[in-house]
Amino acid sequence: MTKDIDIIAVGYPSLDRIIKTEDSISIGKTSIIQNSDNSKIYYGGCNVNIAYTCAKLSLKSMLMMRVGNDFQSTGYRDFLQDIHICLDGIEVIEEDVTSNSYLIENDMGNHITLFYPGAMSDKYPVHIDEEIIKRAKYGVITVGNLEYNIAFAKACINENVPIIFGMKCDFKAFKEDALKYLLSSSTIIFMNEGEKKEIKKLFNLKDICDLFDNGRCKCLVITQGKNGSLILCKHNGKIMKETVPIAKPDKVTDTSGVGDSYIAGFIYGLVHKMSYMDCGKVGATVASFIIEEMGCLGNVPSEEQLKERYKLNFINNL
Repeated sequence: MTKDIDIIAVGYPSLDRIIKTEDSISIGKTSIIQNSDNSKIYYGGCNVNIAYTCAKLSLKSMLMMRVGNDFQSTGYRDFLQDIHICLDGIEVIEEDVTSNSYLIENDMGNHITLFYPGAMSDKYPVHIDEEIIKRAKYGVITVGNLEYNIAFAKACINENVPIIFGMKCDFKAFKEDALKYLLSSSTIIFMNEGEKKEIKKLFNLKDICDLFDNGRCKCLVITQGKNGSLILCKHNGKIMKETVPIAKPDKVTDTSGVGDSYIAGFIYGLVHKMSYMDCGKVGATVASFIIEEMGCLGNVPSEEQLKERYKLNFINNL
């Protein structure tokens, strides 16, 4: 079958509202909201963030997920169609609404997330069409319904579609056995420093590189905030390591969605046959745009903008 789709991404879609407070929220205390746009809906979800950003960068993206009866009325459908994301894998649950979130951020940049799973609740049956999976070059798994994610991973393995896993230490979304299965099934794994520590502890690993010996993993990416990212890959039996610095943003406004944008940039590099190290540089460059404006998708660059900033930060042309 022709591989006409660069990525299929699964996970929770989300209608996000961002609430900024001056201090940390605590029980019995009133916190004053700082941002006047606190009721504005931002279209998001890790899978949507990645698919949308990839589409803006001229890749062919598809989403596989369930949405609710508000998919059209909220403008979500048009938002995705306008960027030419393929919706063939989307199922509408008429008796529920699309999953949604309230993202609460204090002045230190720390987050609390309140989430309603809606149409992606585990009370609805999972339908994965393997004929759709066959069309993809990569399958991307993010935080989502556990049963849905596992079924998607199994379908990708059945159809020899490499899995890219956006790790999150959310043990409601990723229970221990399922997490172990996804880690061993994935070709490329993304995590941050905190998630790395949790994985080492949970699975009693001496070194995170032990993941290379326990499955299909070819590349580990550990994001390190302002310190950039660490790329680890196995080549001819040896572990290769390289630190990729951040790309400089024009300003820092909101950190929401930075990790997802990094993954999308990395995928852009993969599709264009770049080395893992250069993929990391593309990821860093895309992330530098997202941090400049509010919301996970508030400042997604075009392919031309990406190329221009990449050259400014990393000298070479894309």
